[in-house]
Amino acid sequence: MSKERVHTKSLHKKEFFDKTKGPYAALGGPLYIKKYLGKATYLIQASDSFYHEISPACFEATIARSTTIDTDAVKKKLEAFNGQKS
Repeated sequence: MSKERVHTKSLHKKEFFDKTKGPYAALGGPLYIKKYLGKATYLIQASDSFYHEISPACFEATIARSTTIDTDAVKKKLEAFNGQKS
């Protein structure tokens, strides 16, 4: 049984903050969201200069289990991000 490899994106800080490539928002803690190539992508700030994509399942599990991230604030910021025009 073979597994299909899932490719994820890594964005350099400059590319992440480039609004011409899509809007972005800080959600709380190390969690971010960016609309990239027309698709909303969850990211985690892995270092001072790189943001790495995480799967929606990983994002959901992180906010569901976190004891340090304000999950209500994350959900409100996510709703506001999803409600804005691109």
